[in-house]
Amino acid sequence: MLRAAGTIALCGVLLAGASSPAVAARDPKVQLKIVNSVKGGATKTAWLHCAPTGGSHPDARTACRQLRRVGGDPAKLNVSPNAACTKEFQPHVIAVVGRWYGKTVKWGKVYANGCQAKAATGAVAAL
Repeated sequence: MLRAAGTIALCGVLLAGASSPAVAARDPKVQLKIVNSVKGGATKTAWLHCAPTGGSHPDARTACRQLRRVGGDPAKLNVSPNAACTKEFQPHVIAVVGRWYGKTVKWGKVYANGCQAKAATGAVAAL
């Protein structure tokens, strides 16, 4: 668990310095960097913009809609609460940092596997 907390902290440090000059020019009301990192596997990142919808996120429209339902708070996401996931252990670290209508967003969580991550975060972390 301590290692997972360290991973989240590391993601936060890396993302805090991340910026996108092209994003600043359009000034969307929502600008979030989403990270999905698999232990021993790939780390995927994407920018999610809402109002107007865009960025490099593969399904920005759905992700924005899901975040709107929870007021922009990724901790409140629970897209598929009754998902039947296996008990495989392949940790996924999901991090969301940026701003939501002027409010700073800094959130991260470790899920036991990809199924649990997808059930909780839906399209938001589906990179």
